[in-house]
Formats: sequence, C-alpha cells, structure tokens
Amino acid sequence: MGHLLTEPQLTDVRAALSWPFNDFPTDYDYIAREVEGVDPDVLYKILYSEVAPVCFTNLAAVLPTIWTGFDPDSLRASIEERLAARKRNWFRRQFDKALVRWLQYNYGYIWKEISSRL
Repeated sequence: MGHLLTEPQLTDVRAALSWPFNDFPTDYDYIAREVEGVDPDVLYKILYSEVAPVCFTNLAAVLPTIWTGFDPDSLRASIEERLAARKRNWFRRQFDKALVRWLQYNYGYIWKEISSRL
C-alpha cells in the first residue's frame, strides 16, 4: 500500500478500523485514539482499500457473524489474501476498484466520524 507502518502497527490499525463493521455501536473516539499519529490519507486508504472490502459484508448481513470484533490475525490474513489476489489478477483489480468506490459512497459516514476525531 505504500505506508510506513510496521507489521504489528498495521495489524493494530486495521483492527481498529474494523470496529465500525461490528454489530455493536461504534466508539469512534476509541478508534481515533488507536490510530492517532498515522497520516489521515494513509488511514483513509487502509479503511476503504483494505479493511472495508473484507469487513463490509458483516454490516450488510441480516445476521452478522462478527458481533464483538474481528480477530486481528484473521483480519490480517484475509486482507493480505485479498491484496495478493488483487495483485495477481487484472479482473480482481478492476472489481476491487469499483468495490472501493461503492464502499466509499455507502460507508462514507465511517470516515467522517473517524476523521472528525483525529
């Protein structure tokens, strides 16, 4: 992605940014504290290009499977798998570009809440 975060930092940031996709009310102040110090442009890209494509189906489901939080290691593995598939396959890249645009539109309120607290 081009950000300068260590693997543990990136895992923590991704985990924090996954909270809005849980079934419980979101504590945006907590998320802002967890991602403090990271460039907002980097956070935006991680949120919509990495985290949201993996997690949004939980919000869209009638009965969400994740209620209390995504496991950070499973989340990291799912994101890395998706990024690798995107890199390998032209069609997947095009599909994900469209998906990211859709996610930015439909879940734009998430970034507004987070960015207003940074």
